[in-house]
Amino acid sequence: MILKNIRYLITQNADRQILESVDVKISGNKISAIGHNLSTENEEVLDCSNKVVMPGLVNAHTHASMTLFRGISDDLELDDWLNDVIFPAEDKLTSEDAYVGAKLGCLEMLKSGTTTFNDMYEHMQSVADAVDETGMRAFLSRGVLDVDGNGDERILEALELAIDYSEHERITPGYAPHAVYTASSEVLTDLKEFAEDSDSVYHIHVSETRSEVEDFVTENNVTPLQHLDNLGLVDDNLIAAHCVWMMDEEKYILEENGGTVVHNPAANLKLGSGIADIPDFLNRGINVALGTDGVASNNNLNLFEEAKIAGLLHKRNSPTKITAQEILDMMTVNGAKALGMEDEIGSIAVGKKADLITVDLNSEDMRPIHGKEGLISNLVFSFDGEVEDVIVDGKRIVECGEHVLVDENSVFEKVDERKGKF
Repeated sequence: MILKNIRYLITQNADRQILESVDVKISGNKISAIGHNLSTENEEVLDCSNKVVMPGLVNAHTHASMTLFRGISDDLELDDWLNDVIFPAEDKLTSEDAYVGAKLGCLEMLKSGTTTFNDMYEHMQSVADAVDETGMRAFLSRGVLDVDGNGDERILEALELAIDYSEHERITPGYAPHAVYTASSEVLTDLKEFAEDSDSVYHIHVSETRSEVEDFVTENNVTPLQHLDNLGLVDDNLIAAHCVWMMDEEKYILEENGGTVVHNPAANLKLGSGIADIPDFLNRGINVALGTDGVASNNNLNLFEEAKIAGLLHKRNSPTKITAQEILDMMTVNGAKALGMEDEIGSIAVGKKADLITVDLNSEDMRPIHGKEGLISNLVFSFDGEVEDVIVDGKRIVECGEHVLVDENSVFEKVDERKGKF
């Protein structure tokens, strides 16, 4: 496949180059050439003369099956929202429900430019089926907690997932203790050992709410991240979602040991959890990626919308606190780094995987373009996320805004059958 006459190629490489009027050749699942006037002989040609081509986005923290819970409840504090609404709904969630919800979530992510997502939830074999059928790339972890005495069963599910998908091209199993207040030290350390043995991610919720942190400190005399550090669990493979209520001492631990903070601004605002100090994390050199969290608390999976919220949120006191380029990095290269895939996705270069999206410039929200900085500004602050084409692993799976592998109406019908169940 040749992407021909690309108006703007946003490489997201080390120099953050934006190339103009170039071609990109895809051979198999990788980018094989970038240049001018590449031969189109015996190649499928995609005309990109009025398009932006950029890396597919990385949603670094979400719960795809919760798409079935969109709009299920608003205007509640997190504890009430979980205990009174979400947990009872999850008790009714079957593996088939999880499959349908994940499939809807995959469609939504793909059609708004996300090609890779990092997921923690239950019924993950069903989520994997949805990912496989929709053509996405995903890191999937069975969320594990043991406060209810059922930790062994969940760990077994996590290990089975790891075995079943150890050789899959687009699905990478990971390990995900839910949080320090729901998972024992034994579970936390066991899952870390499994993650290290398989060179996979270690994905956990950290310091999402003030009450969560205060209660944990009262009971344990250390903060959540200090507890993880005391157990030797903070390193480059750590993916810590939220990190809203984090002290300087904890940030220093991340500076020294590595790890990624995943910013979920929409969900944190909607649930009144607070605002993570993302500019400070960035200034300290800590890797920060962007996530949507689940649809029940967001209420969508549009990472472009999340980008605008993140940008505006951290400019509220000073417009110099964060730049559009930093936000774009969080959506692409930083997310790839969080997943240990910075050499394969998140930027565009010869030899990297062909996970690409195109944005049509014949759109009101992308005009005018005031130079290359204006282009990045438009993508972060004005683009609505309705991408034109999506290529994952070298295959074009969204064409002119429509998914080509899945009958969307059949998915919608199965979703509608579940209205009122939860």
